[in-house]
Amino acid sequence: MNLKIVLLVVGVVVGGIIGWMTAPPAAAELQLGPLNVEVQEGSGEGGSVTATGEDGQIQVQIGQRSLLDDRNTRTVIFAVIGAIVGFGAGYVVDRRKV
Repeated sequence: MNLKIVLLVVGVVVGGIIGWMTAPPAAAELQLGPLNVEVQEGSGEGGSVTATGEDGQIQVQIGQRSLLDDRNTRTVIFAVIGAIVGFGAGYVVDRRKV
């Protein structure tokens, strides 16, 4: 198998794991039957409250939040960075073989 592809896949997996594991945890979570309430707080600049019911989601934000605060977005960003690094490393190692 091509070394570039192997390192690309390894970079995606490692980047995704790092992004998922380093995401900031929620400050508080409350589950009342079908209603899930999650409260996150930042560094004094505001916070976010998300309430999810059976029919949808209501989100109230106070202040600015970063893209990296969301666990899924953070995982995708880190996976893309890992893919770029892995492919670059595979390209460099593949060039040295020749």
